[in-house]
Amino acid sequence: MTGFWRYFWMLYMLFFAVPFPMIIYYASTYGKESPDTAPWLALAWLALSVVLWGLVLGRLASRWIIQTFVVKKNFARLAKAGVRKEGRILESKVLRTNSGGAEARKITFSFTNFAGTTITEEMELTDTQPALRRYENGKTITLLIDDTLRSIPVICLEDMKVGVKISRMLWLGISWCIITAAVIFYYQFSYVLENGGAGWRFLRFYHPLVLCPLILLAEIFFFTKLLQFIGGKPSGLLRTKYYGIRTDAEIVSANQTGTYINEQPQIRFELRFQDSSGRTHTATLKKVISLLDLGITKQPSVPIFYQKDHPEKIAFASDLED
Repeated sequence: MTGFWRYFWMLYMLFFAVPFPMIIYYASTYGKESPDTAPWLALAWLALSVVLWGLVLGRLASRWIIQTFVVKKNFARLAKAGVRKEGRILESKVLRTNSGGAEARKITFSFTNFAGTTITEEMELTDTQPALRRYENGKTITLLIDDTLRSIPVICLEDMKVGVKISRMLWLGISWCIITAAVIFYYQFSYVLENGGAGWRFLRFYHPLVLCPLILLAEIFFFTKLLQFIGGKPSGLLRTKYYGIRTDAEIVSANQTGTYINEQPQIRFELRFQDSSGRTHTATLKKVISLLDLGITKQPSVPIFYQKDHPEKIAFASDLED
């Protein structure tokens, strides 16, 4: 999910997490109830709200600031300990040319995974020396791969140099400080407006100080799970791609589960295939299929990847290519 729809759903979910609970609270509850929550319960709600907001702000700090430096550190680790593999560029597109002449490119390349199967990956990079034509179609590149698959990124180019964009980091840092200041201000605002001489006894479960961060965390968890559900992709997908073996699996059955996402049905596939040792395995896989792609259910077979040591862990080859 990228572009317009990504930001649309972010703003949509943000509205129902923050402004909407406030509108409902101040329109229907504020001024109609006295601050009579039991002292111990009020302190419990206050502690819970502080913890919840701490988790929200911590996640923002992690995604916006900390992760940048973690990724930079992982690049440095890859440069020292990454497994080297040769790749070949299949497609190279110039996305834009910077004022200094450097080209932002998106390359698609192929290489053999740790099981000897050819796979493809995509990567965006900035070519500071386009005159050398290092990233043209058909060129050979040297890759560095994290064989544990535990860090981000798990793959990079051997000659890639990584830096931190100071202006972007400064903007994100200021944004995080503004959000943190807004949360602190709202605590002060709510206390002054609603305490009525009774301290924090105005706090209840449905007060925005408690409800807003709870909804935000629930939306983050739900949205993450929803994306996994829509994709129908099994756990360990990355390991299946980098350690998997490609083969054709017979479609034993393909039935609808009764679940629809955006009016597109989820299909439960039962697949049968032989591993590299000649043993036959049967596995099931659920996937939401576009109405335009329902023809796949009528095919006799479909290409898949399976893990040699855990053949029950499979994935459609098309999912790995995407």
